[in-house]
Amino acid sequence: MDNLKLILRMYVAPGSAMSDIMDTGRWLFAAAAVLLVSILFFGAVNAKLDVVYRIHAFGEFYQPRGADDDDADDAGYKKAVSAYNEAMQNRPVIPVIGDRFFRFFSFDPGRFYQPLMLLSTFYVPATILLISIFGGIGSFGLVFRRDYATLAVCTLNAWAAAHLPFAIAGIVLYQTQAAPVFYLALWAGSGLLFGIFMIFALRTVFGASYASAIAVVCVAWLSLSLGVYISRFASPWLFSPFILFYAIMYFGGSLGGEVRGFGNAFRQKQNFKRFLHNATVNPRDADAHVQLGIIYLQRRQESKALEHLNKAFEIDKTEIDANFELGKIARQKGDLQKALDHFAVVVELDDKYSLSEIWREIGITYLDANMLGEAQDALEKYVDRRSADVQGLYYLGRVYKNKGKTEKAREMFADAVQSAKASPDFRRHSTKQWLRLAEKELKS
Repeated sequence: MDNLKLILRMYVAPGSAMSDIMDTGRWLFAAAAVLLVSILFFGAVNAKLDVVYRIHAFGEFYQPRGADDDDADDAGYKKAVSAYNEAMQNRPVIPVIGDRFFRFFSFDPGRFYQPLMLLSTFYVPATILLISIFGGIGSFGLVFRRDYATLAVCTLNAWAAAHLPFAIAGIVLYQTQAAPVFYLALWAGSGLLFGIFMIFALRTVFGASYASAIAVVCVAWLSLSLGVYISRFASPWLFSPFILFYAIMYFGGSLGGEVRGFGNAFRQKQNFKRFLHNATVNPRDADAHVQLGIIYLQRRQESKALEHLNKAFEIDKTEIDANFELGKIARQKGDLQKALDHFAVVVELDDKYSLSEIWREIGITYLDANMLGEAQDALEKYVDRRSADVQGLYYLGRVYKNKGKTEKAREMFADAVQSAKASPDFRRHSTKQWLRLAEKELKS
C-alpha cells in the first residue's frame, strides 16, 4: 500500500515521491505495477491505435490456392492486390510524420510485456550512460554498478505512474466512438508525462541540473526505439538471459565471489537512510540530522535539507558541517549577514575546513555584499592555498575587476581558463561553468 501511495504522490510532488521511492521503494512492486498498467494501457489504447494505423500485410488479403488451380489462384491474386492497394490507400496515417512513426514505435497490443523488458535492458543503462556524459557524475561503469537498481526502481514507478491515468482514460473511451486522434493523444501524453517524471528522477537520484536531466530524457527515448526495433527480429525469450542476469544481480549474492548484486547498493542506501532516521530519535545527535540534510541537498530537496540542518544547529550551534551548509544556503538566498555568521563559526573551529573552501564561500559572500576589500582578503587566502581551483580564480578575478585592477583581473581569468582545461576528465563538468564565464570575461 505504501508503494502505491508513492506512485499516486508522483502526480503532486514528483521530486519528494522519487526521494521516498529511493528510501522505501521495492523493485518487485514496481515491476508488477508496470506489467499491470501496461496490460491495461495496451489493451485499451494501443489496441485501438493498432486497428486504425497499423500497416497491413499482404498475407491478410491473399492465401495461395495451390498449383492445381492456377487460373483461380491468378484471379485471386489480382483481386488480393487490388484489395490490398485500396486498403493501403484508404488507411489513416499518423499525423505529420506518417508511417515513419513505425521506425521508432509500435502499437502492437500483444507486446504488453515490452515496457518492463525495454526499460530494464535498454532505457536504464542508456540513461546512466547519458547522465555520465552530460552530468559529469563519474564513469559509466562505476555509476552503473552503484545506481542501476536505484534508477531502475524509480524508472519503473515513473512509467507506471505516467501511463496509469491514460490507461484509465482509454478504458473509459473504449466503448465510445471517439476519434483515433484522441487515443493518439493519450499515447503521446503518457510518453510526455513519463519524460517529466524522469527529469525529477534524474535530479533526485543523481542531483542533476534541470538542463542535464532534460537533455538526457530527450535523448534516452532512442534506446526504447532501438529495443523495439531489435524485438521485431528477436523472440522475447532472447531477452530472458538479460532479465535473469539482472534478477540475479539485483537480488544479491555474488558471482564467483567478485561481483555483488546491484541490489546490494540499493539496499545499503535504504538501510543507511533508515539508520540515520532512527538516530534522530536521540535529541543530542546533531550529526544524524546533518547527514540527512546533506542527503536531501544532493537530491535537490532544499526544504527537507533545511529542516534537518536547522535541527542540527539547534542541537549544537557549533556543529561545523551544519554551519557550513546553512551558510551556503543563506548566501544563495541573499541573506548575506546570516551566511557570514555561520561561516564565522566554521572559521573559528577550523579555518582549513573542506580543504579551505570556507574562505572561497566567505569571499563570494563579501563580493555579493560589495565589500571588495574583505572579499579580496578571503579569496586571496583561498587561492594561495588552492591555486588551481577554477571557481576561486574566477571570483578573485571578479573582485579585481570591480576594484579597477584590470590587468590582475585578466591574469586571474586566464589562470582560471588554463586550470579548467588542465583539469582531469572527471572534473571537467564541474569546472565547465567557470571556464565559460572566465572566457567570456577575457573576450569582453
